[in-house]
Amino acid sequence: MPKKVMRRTSHSKAGATKKPWTVLVWIAGDNNLASYGVTDMKEMKKIGSTPDLNIVTQYDRSGSKGTERYFLRKGTSLGADVVPPSLGETNTGDPQVAIDFFTWGIKNYPSDRLMIVIWNHGSGLDETDLYKRARRLKLRVYRGDENGDLPRGRLRQIASSHFRRALFSTSVDRAIKTRGIAYDDTNRDFLDNVELKRVLQKAAKAHGRPIDVFGMDACLMNMIEVTYQLRGLVSNIVASQELEPGDGWPYDKVLGDLATKPAASGADVAKKITARYLASYTASDAVTSGAVDVTRVEAAAKAVDTLASACIAVMGDDGEYAAFSKALTSSQRFDTKDFVDLGDFAAQIATRSGNTAVKQACKGVLAALTGGASPLVLAEGHKGAGLSRATGTSIYFPTAGDAQVTYANLDFAKATRWGKLIARFQSA
Repeated sequence: MPKKVMRRTSHSKAGATKKPWTVLVWIAGDNNLASYGVTDMKEMKKIGSTPDLNIVTQYDRSGSKGTERYFLRKGTSLGADVVPPSLGETNTGDPQVAIDFFTWGIKNYPSDRLMIVIWNHGSGLDETDLYKRARRLKLRVYRGDENGDLPRGRLRQIASSHFRRALFSTSVDRAIKTRGIAYDDTNRDFLDNVELKRVLQKAAKAHGRPIDVFGMDACLMNMIEVTYQLRGLVSNIVASQELEPGDGWPYDKVLGDLATKPAASGADVAKKITARYLASYTASDAVTSGAVDVTRVEAAAKAVDTLASACIAVMGDDGEYAAFSKALTSSQRFDTKDFVDLGDFAAQIATRSGNTAVKQACKGVLAALTGGASPLVLAEGHKGAGLSRATGTSIYFPTAGDAQVTYANLDFAKATRWGKLIARFQSA
């Protein structure tokens, strides 16, 4: 008689049963997105935690209302889901606050697979410290949730470099502020990309292996530089190349899929999130989403490095310089104009260049992004005017050198000659 197969369970130090999935959502709501944090948690509660799924959040409200952790369940009030004690006021720009939440969640809600979501504003690589500048000018940084003052499609943006003069010469109260990720208006702080890496290093160590899915419910964060920064720490990333509307992810649909299919792999979950996100918006909404396989980013970076080397070699040729310049200005760009779609940029260069090595290098980049059995971009979607040539991930290439980023500090810049290509093009 065959043995009956029993489902294996194990327990953390806190005595919790190990489940197939835990989802940890860090809601940095101490800014003009405060009311959306509550709305999204209510969406999560439509599914709620199940025998196969833990849904856990940390929510920092605006002002002095404090920070709470929640184990979200279906059919209860939000207040009933609070996990004591209250944390009081926290700074979502402090990496240690994020580390404490994620390591606590991993320990107390153990699982075979893990999804971490950082919910907030985002600005890709543009890390201009607007809070510091506001303090120096003795201006009040807007906080609260009177988001009716701002267009819905721009609520998750902070401010790109071309807004700076208007931002600090008139009304900081109504400005849209941008930079890194996880902005906290009470503490005038945010996480930059180097700090984000530190947070996920600690989370991956606590999990015992790379995080299965890392979601950025924020603007402009799907960039190859950001993905490269997180290699070895995360297996799959879901993020947007463009601005995100205030509504962000459709959490009831995303978590409903996970509750229905808890055996799904991280890659399958990431692809499904991209599909659900796109489906939740209309054809007139300007939205993008992409799921990327982080294990493939080093191969993609090598292809980009080869392209950079080939382009640098011909930058002194007037015809090739003109072809590159035309490709640069013709490629798909996003709200922050210094962020260009990598796939479209490579395709544009290949079309215009007459150099064999450059054309071959472009083919290598396109193959690494979307070709073969193991592409970097697992899934991609876009809607709305002006986004028809988005291919899933962006790269930094300023048109006029106006974005203030410490590019040389990023791992991608150290591993490739892309920064040298930017400098060579601008000096030609």
